[in-house]
Amino acid sequence: MPNLTIIVVFFNMCREAERTLHTLSCAYQRGVNESDYDVIVIDNGSSKPLSAEVVENFGSNFSYYFYETDEKSPVVVINQAVAKLQTEFVMVMIDGAHMLSPGVVGNALRVTKAYPDPFVTVVGFHLGQENQNRSVSKGYNQKQEDVLLETVAWRENGYRLFEIAGALAYDCAGWFGPLAESNCFLLKKTTYERLGGFDVRFTEAGGGLAILDFFRIAMADVELDYVVLLGEGSFHQFHGGVASNAPYSEHPWERFHQQYLKIRQQSFQVIARRPVLLGKITPEADSWARLCARVGLDWWRNEEQKPHDMAKFFPTIGYAMLEARRDPEEERENSDLKSQVNSLTQICDAETQKRKECEAELLLLRKVANEPSILKGLLKKLGVKW
Repeated sequence: MPNLTIIVVFFNMCREAERTLHTLSCAYQRGVNESDYDVIVIDNGSSKPLSAEVVENFGSNFSYYFYETDEKSPVVVINQAVAKLQTEFVMVMIDGAHMLSPGVVGNALRVTKAYPDPFVTVVGFHLGQENQNRSVSKGYNQKQEDVLLETVAWRENGYRLFEIAGALAYDCAGWFGPLAESNCFLLKKTTYERLGGFDVRFTEAGGGLAILDFFRIAMADVELDYVVLLGEGSFHQFHGGVASNAPYSEHPWERFHQQYLKIRQQSFQVIARRPVLLGKITPEADSWARLCARVGLDWWRNEEQKPHDMAKFFPTIGYAMLEARRDPEEERENSDLKSQVNSLTQICDAETQKRKECEAELLLLRKVANEPSILKGLLKKLGVKW
């Protein structure tokens, strides 16, 4: 019997589901077998449901469940699914639009053997040139993303998804900085229930701030072994999500946060906590690792591990990431160009000075030629008779 069940939720995502489910299969995940884990695919009341046959074709460890509901939030059905599990550990993916890198399941299972009560998280990324909340205003859509995904052989090597990920899922420093949420996390079933599961009062589409709320509760529990899977990621596909794909001018954050205030009686704050890192950095993720390390390690040096207000937390890291993303090669080229300009400027200044001296000598010679008395005076001083 497997020790892990993965719960992934979809809502009108037939296009995205095929890719996500492939990344959850043993044909893609490395170092695992079908007997190591189960995958429960939940269709949360879609008007265009998935096909049970299609889902189950991804492996004998896949099962499909259609949840008849008019509710926009999946938190109730997730809690119900966890309550029925027979496995010791559960991995939850509240947004089925996320594709995983190939080492997520195997490394997560390694953590379950290494720590008594782990909370394992995966860093999120957005496919495309930039965060999809920005790119949607520039025309980024599913068709463009289909073309983009065809440019890399991600089915053969899922780490190539890092090459077409233009941004982290939100302003953070990835593996090396503080996280505020994770669309893919693992913990014991008993721990999930002890923490209260997802609060069913989060009724907004997609769960609103339910995932941030649960993540914050987990971060506050010092008994949990907080582990981030180094070099792994979950990659968000564009699907017209109410929050993940809304332009910033139309983002429902304020509405989501108003519900959070009503439930928790306080503003949302990020609890920063240093994680244990488990995994390795593949060549495809090198550039992301360097970028995240530059920003994240500096952040920990300057910030206390305490709750942080949203108004300060995200902008601070976001601006730092923008600054750090300047191309080092371009910076070196700019530096070389500046040195060349400075050298040319010095040469020009020297030549200008020589020209001025020559013009002064020429002016004197002209005066001598036009005024013989000046020449006589000079010759007299030199002791030469005229």
